[in-house]
Amino acid sequence: MHSVLARLLAASVLVAICSITATAWLAAQSTSTSIKQELGAALAGDAATYRALITFAVEHRAWDGVTLPPSNRRLILTTPDRKVIADTGTNLDPSQLPAVPSAVINPLELDLVQAQDAPADRIDPRLAGPFRLSDREKGSLAEDWQLYTLRCIGPAAVEEMRTTPWGRPIVSVNRISPGPTTAGCIAAEERLSTLTSTESAAFNQLADLVDDCLRQRGLPAERITMNASWQPTSSDAECLAGARRTQLQPHVAPPALLFVTDAAGRTTQATVVRFDVGRVVLVAAIVLVLTVGVSVVVALRMTRPLRTLTAAAERMQHGADAQVDIRSRSEIGQLARAFNDMAAHRARTDAQRKAMTSDISHELRNPLGTIRSWLEGARDGVVELDRTTLTALLDEALVLQHLIDDLQDLALADAGELRLHLSPVDLRELFDQLVAAHPSLIASGDGVVHADPVRLRQILTNLVTNALRYTPSDGTVRLWTDGRRITVNDTGSGIAAADLPHVFDRFWRADRSRTRDTGGSGLGLAIVHALVSAHGGTITVDSTVGSGTTFTITLPSQKNPTR
Repeated sequence: MHSVLARLLAASVLVAICSITATAWLAAQSTSTSIKQELGAALAGDAATYRALITFAVEHRAWDGVTLPPSNRRLILTTPDRKVIADTGTNLDPSQLPAVPSAVINPLELDLVQAQDAPADRIDPRLAGPFRLSDREKGSLAEDWQLYTLRCIGPAAVEEMRTTPWGRPIVSVNRISPGPTTAGCIAAEERLSTLTSTESAAFNQLADLVDDCLRQRGLPAERITMNASWQPTSSDAECLAGARRTQLQPHVAPPALLFVTDAAGRTTQATVVRFDVGRVVLVAAIVLVLTVGVSVVVALRMTRPLRTLTAAAERMQHGADAQVDIRSRSEIGQLARAFNDMAAHRARTDAQRKAMTSDISHELRNPLGTIRSWLEGARDGVVELDRTTLTALLDEALVLQHLIDDLQDLALADAGELRLHLSPVDLRELFDQLVAAHPSLIASGDGVVHADPVRLRQILTNLVTNALRYTPSDGTVRLWTDGRRITVNDTGSGIAAADLPHVFDRFWRADRSRTRDTGGSGLGLAIVHALVSAHGGTITVDSTVGSGTTFTITLPSQKNPTR
């Protein structure tokens, strides 16, 4: 699937499906969470009901006589097999009860949501079970308590006094104070810290149950103990909790289910069950169709300019007009403008290449034709190869060599492979050399620049030679510098304003007749421009027809050229 249109459609459909799925999931989760929060709030509001029912289960061994407190919701208490125990409404159909109850009433498995202060084993701490003391035992312990606290250690030594759910008094004593010394006090203290017969029987029963649990799990038996709060302790908390539930089960009411509904008997769980999946699927399908439709329209609008650009690129390949008419300001429009610029640049490059090929063939044809004619004449005996003829042939060969060297310099500059050997160059000394070679040149100024001395002399020689060529004998050619800028000025015929942009073009000459005597090869200024650019400098030209021409070279202050 390589089509941009197909990829856009696939991406849009995938995003739409993911968005719809995520939205539906979030909606369902939010709805369920909201319902659960409402249910929690309802149960929190009925916390008194839960505590009252737990208290009833702790104090009774059956649900006979239980009553449900008044509430703005309907309360239903049932057995685990959904037989109604109590109901604040009427005409209840047990089959309409939800699958999950609002709470389970079981003092041996407290609901941590409703009873947040429940102990770790979730057993109601008020349960006494077989540990409940007889009246005689309670009376005896109460007498020992009174004796011990009032007469033996004194009320000041008592830090805390409390009673266990089964009736045993517990005294927390400040041990800094001296202990009892009389026989009666010592006996009372011993009885207060010793299990009664009832407690001993219950404790032994609990120990047997813990041993049975450990044996079933393949663990060795151990001896359970009572802590300072008279609560049994064991290293295996799970077996101890299971043994306590087994021991306390006959002394509490059996587990019951509590349902909290609205006036119509509906619960939040029923609402979740009736969640309208069909409507969600219908809405999702509509959204998906709309997404695909919009994606098709957008994709077509996006790919139409791309198809136009593709067709233009194919036309460019065959040499035809490759311009495209896309006026958008978007990224596609920017791409189209860049494509048009590239096509125009390619067209100009092709035109320049064709012109350059024609110019090169023209420049090579003349000296080669001259050399060939002289050699053919010499071969046929028409021309004598005397010193004058050989000198003419050598001059034509030098023209060819100079043209080839110029073309090689331009090729190296275009490829970025033109190597410069930079060193300090004394401009005064260089100017003197140019004046010696061209006596009519007027040079002034001095300074030192960091440049390639050979290439810098080539630059100035080309500029001076070009200025002298177009300056009459009564005119002047000046060369001067201010230390950084080097200027060549002549009082020659000047260059027309329309020709100034083409001065540095290859094989361009102001003389349209293309004669070598007045126009040269047309590569000199192109080479000057390339060499100045290789030094990282710039060259500008200012000219007026009839008033002469001025070339200004500006070299950078840094020592390293740009290329």
